[in-house]
Amino acid sequence: MVVKNITEITYMGLLLNKLKDQKSEYLRESADQPINWFIWSEEAFEQAKKEDKLILIDVGASWCHWCHVMDENTYSNKEVSEIINENFIAIKIDRDELPDVDRKLQEAVSLITGNSGWPLTVFMTPDKKVFYGGTYFPAEDNEYQVGFKRILKEILRLWKEDRNRLINSSLDIISSSINIYSTPLSNEFVQKISDYVYSSYDFNFGGIDSEIKFPHPTTDQFLLSQHFKNKKYMDPVLITLKNMYYGGIFDHVFGGFHRYSTDRYWKVPHFEKLLIDNSELILSYFNAYLITYDRELLDAINMTVDFILNEMKNDIGFSNSIDADYEGIEGKYYTWTEKEFKEALGDLFDISLFIFDFYNLLEVEGRKVLSRKSVYEISNSLNISQEDSFKLINNIRNRLRKYKESWRKPRKDNNAYTYQNARAAEALLLSSLLTNKGIDESLNIIEKLGNSGRRINENGEKILEDLSSSLSSSLTAYEVTGDQKYLELSLNMWQETKDFKAEIGFKERRNVKESDTIFSDTPNESPNSIIIKSWLKLYQSGRIDFDEKMESLASIVMREPVFHSGLALSISSYINGIAHIVVIDENDEKADLLHKSSLLTYYPLKFVERITDERKDELPSYMREMLKYGNGSRVYVCKGKTCSMPIYEGEKIKFLLK
Repeated sequence: MVVKNITEITYMGLLLNKLKDQKSEYLRESADQPINWFIWSEEAFEQAKKEDKLILIDVGASWCHWCHVMDENTYSNKEVSEIINENFIAIKIDRDELPDVDRKLQEAVSLITGNSGWPLTVFMTPDKKVFYGGTYFPAEDNEYQVGFKRILKEILRLWKEDRNRLINSSLDIISSSINIYSTPLSNEFVQKISDYVYSSYDFNFGGIDSEIKFPHPTTDQFLLSQHFKNKKYMDPVLITLKNMYYGGIFDHVFGGFHRYSTDRYWKVPHFEKLLIDNSELILSYFNAYLITYDRELLDAINMTVDFILNEMKNDIGFSNSIDADYEGIEGKYYTWTEKEFKEALGDLFDISLFIFDFYNLLEVEGRKVLSRKSVYEISNSLNISQEDSFKLINNIRNRLRKYKESWRKPRKDNNAYTYQNARAAEALLLSSLLTNKGIDESLNIIEKLGNSGRRINENGEKILEDLSSSLSSSLTAYEVTGDQKYLELSLNMWQETKDFKAEIGFKERRNVKESDTIFSDTPNESPNSIIIKSWLKLYQSGRIDFDEKMESLASIVMREPVFHSGLALSISSYINGIAHIVVIDENDEKADLLHKSSLLTYYPLKFVERITDERKDELPSYMREMLKYGNGSRVYVCKGKTCSMPIYEGEKIKFLLK
């Protein structure tokens, strides 16, 4: 047997790439591709320097539809793989495994081309400098895009004939930095940011105005936080949450939200479902419900909680994601033919045609994507109560769900990542105050966080998103349960954060340059935003000091307020007051009611504690002075060092915090 080149060996199965033994679902899925993939490692870069080869990086995820398309149509193409194997060192990255590396590469490609996303295609010099990139590329030229084969050949030509041009135009991902200056903190600053974010919304259909729409839960929550000053700020948030709930981005059968909408109306999504997205959306709907008591928002919460508990739960915690593709058809598991719809619904078919406006629904690959009318519209049109409308909708859901239960489930990434699980635990624990679901599952995860690395129950290096989300969820567990062990866990985690501290904000990893600090929401809330909220809560409780340069963070927000809304909420709270709500538990029947009322009172940033008699010395001195006023179980609401007189009724807590 004569072997002509490395690609031939690959095709004959004699040379395996380095992905088959990885824990990452996405990397293992690519183990049989005819490309000699490396993982992100010094070995790969040393090999590139040794052979004087350019580096090609593919960043994707198991849940990413177009990542699978590029894997199947581009990277599995024989000519493409031959070019890559002979001329490049190819690196495959799972963005859920290395989110910090992904963020840096996304930033670099966006600066060079104006585009980013997944799959992310990156070209680098052997010394880690990015000079070109993009997202999805087909193997061959088509009427919309230049093919990958042509791009590869042109890049190789430039590397051989005009190398200095490539090097001079490249970006060093290791030493990127941002200009930070001091911006005075004031209510005028917050007003300016609020108006900018407000004007970025689509006032007809909700969401940040764009032809393709991602949910932006952190942005929604920032605008909600400003409704005390002007109720107009709540309007685009409610338009967003309602239209998403009615639209195809919401799964009307199994609950939960798909990744994003391919149109401005939220009608046709890409069908992958992520634990992190659904966790953060629960928080948005939860906070909006506390303000409005809107039954449709509560239904969205219940459905999304049920989705996580029923579809994402595994032996360790919660799975990372569910794939969009099913039997080679995008979204087939979530879409319907008329025949399937009729078979599933029986005598409810005709009324469901009206509720979903079935014949006018948009389609993906010849199958209908469900979206429906509002409960208000259904009630008026059918002349029934809203309560009966919800019962009807639930009957329809049950029949559709029962029909699909005989189908094989879509592919799932069962990795129980710490960051995603911590966020899910926090969301489920808070929403359990309304749903009474997910309490045990949440606490089971939170109790594992102190000994978790990148995954639950697995030792190893944490990165900032793991630590920030773990701290936030453990603090929430303390607030909701009143159990002191969660406070102790939180304080231990806070000590650990000091290893990540940069001059401003926190670094992605313990031992990296200070320039590796990421503040932007993408649109998931940034680890820096999450950790600063927890810092402010502990500071307001009197347990730690706060010395962050908030004026410098304000300058970061000014650069792009929509994508720094998490920081904006913290800055606004820092200016206007963080609430410390202390429930003094005198072991009578009022304590439980006051505690729950405190938790279910909306306030942008608050810290709720339930303190028994033996723990009163933990409180700040200015609060201990207040304890002589009043008797029995009672509540004190403090902002800064100013506290209310004792409160004995839940409604008065809400009144004080308006």
